[in-house]
Amino acid sequence: MGNLWSSFITAATIDPNKKDLNAGTVSSVVITGIVVVFIGLILLILCVSIYGAIFSAAAKKKAAKAEAEKKAAEQSKEAAAKPAASPEPEPLIEDGIEEETVAVIMAAIAAMSASAGKKLVLKSVKTSRPQRSAWSSAGIAENTRPF
Repeated sequence: MGNLWSSFITAATIDPNKKDLNAGTVSSVVITGIVVVFIGLILLILCVSIYGAIFSAAAKKKAAKAEAEKKAAEQSKEAAAKPAASPEPEPLIEDGIEEETVAVIMAAIAAMSASAGKKLVLKSVKTSRPQRSAWSSAGIAENTRPF
């Protein structure tokens, strides 16, 4: 085994001062190059196959999880389809809001629900607070004005 390896190394070694190469040297370089390329291709094929197996297993897990969630959602919809009669909850009203204002809001919601054919419920009433100060809004308007 040692003699075979040393003869291969000796045959594959090219003297830089030599201008004319013999057929044995050229053939050993060509064969070595082809073997290296095919080994690299085989390794790439194996890596891609392993990645494919990993990602397909992950996709199957995700699909099974989505299917389980879908079944659970269907079961919860069936359970929710038979609701018990529950009274409407009282809306949470922030301090400082007049009862007349809440009554007008509830009347508007009732009118909207009658026209839409759905039952809408008022959950809470709060005063709106501006997101930005007047100076901030003015600065934004000034800086985003079109050219």
